[in-house]
Amino acid sequence: MPPSKILGRLPGLRHFIEVAQLGSFREAADKMHVAPSAVSKQIKNLELALGVELFRRDRGRAGLELTEAGEILLFRCASVVNELTIAQDEIHQLQGLQRGHLRLGVNEVLASDLLPGILRDMGYNHPGLKFTIIVENTREIVTRMQDGDIDIALGYNFPPSPEIEILATLKRRTYVVTSLDHPLARLRSVRLQEIDGEKMIFPDTSIPMRQLLEDALMQSGVSVREVMDTNSFTLLRQMVESGIGIGIVFGRFLQIRREKIAFVELKALPFDSPPVACCRMAGRTPTASSVAFAAAIKTLFANYGG
Repeated sequence: MPPSKILGRLPGLRHFIEVAQLGSFREAADKMHVAPSAVSKQIKNLELALGVELFRRDRGRAGLELTEAGEILLFRCASVVNELTIAQDEIHQLQGLQRGHLRLGVNEVLASDLLPGILRDMGYNHPGLKFTIIVENTREIVTRMQDGDIDIALGYNFPPSPEIEILATLKRRTYVVTSLDHPLARLRSVRLQEIDGEKMIFPDTSIPMRQLLEDALMQSGVSVREVMDTNSFTLLRQMVESGIGIGIVFGRFLQIRREKIAFVELKALPFDSPPVACCRMAGRTPTASSVAFAAAIKTLFANYGG
């Protein structure tokens, strides 16, 4: 909302600012679509309230000139306008959270591990919020952000691009996941050579992590037996829990459902694990709900390790 509309509830100050900037009662009246007498009355009321003259009215065609008191008031009015504008923006943000709509794109494993707790807290603090959650791979999420279907995203492997604004990142460790009765479950860390010959559940070829793992195994001279591949890390962990094979994952979320699996850190890898990132399209005005979500993610990332 423009400052002039905000100041509509403070008519004396609004009229004063317009007259001071235009140097004319008539021009101010024309701009505000009121009679010059109405402007003059508002200025006179303001002068009476303050006990000073704000304009020198004896300059004829040279126009009005601010008195010293008028100069002081105009200077201070700039701060008033600024503060009122900030207050209006903050009220709009509050209203956005009261009846807003969070449109989020998220990778599947993060949807099952992180979102329930975050959205529970946001829903509790802002009960009027509506949530639309799109669970997809990163490529599809980026497309949907570009199309305007998603306001903010959470996932892995976002491509470096000037049109994507990264709001927060979290570096993850890489883990071998096993059933609790697997011999590796007793170890704190392993190297790739120690999983040689193991039965392995892989992410499928639609997930960039698959190529990273295949290249790393080949470089290390490690051979594993692939027993399953899947595009679902939730299913991968469930199959690991059942004892079908071991898997490799980035990070050890699981804030809600504590599956009966062991996380054994995988050391000395020939690649850097990609961070989790929260992002949005650059140059677009963020919604209040997406700003609140980003703030919650930043807090979580700051307090999380692993």
